[in-house]
Amino acid sequence: MNPKIQGWRNYYYTAYSGRKLAKLDWYILQRFTRWYARKRQRRGWMSSFREVKYLASQCGLKTLL
Repeated sequence: MNPKIQGWRNYYYTAYSGRKLAKLDWYILQRFTRWYARKRQRRGWMSSFREVKYLASQCGLKTLL
């Protein structure tokens, strides 16, 4: 996933694209969180968001900003 994220950043990053890239970062984390909640058979996906964010930072998932 990191090569894709880095490629998007290299292609779309401009001085004025911060807000759009932040929304895309949110979308990526949201999709990972929904997948993680389904995998762990949890009902609400938002309860897993903090855990997924921590795991993503520990595993070295890059961000667009």
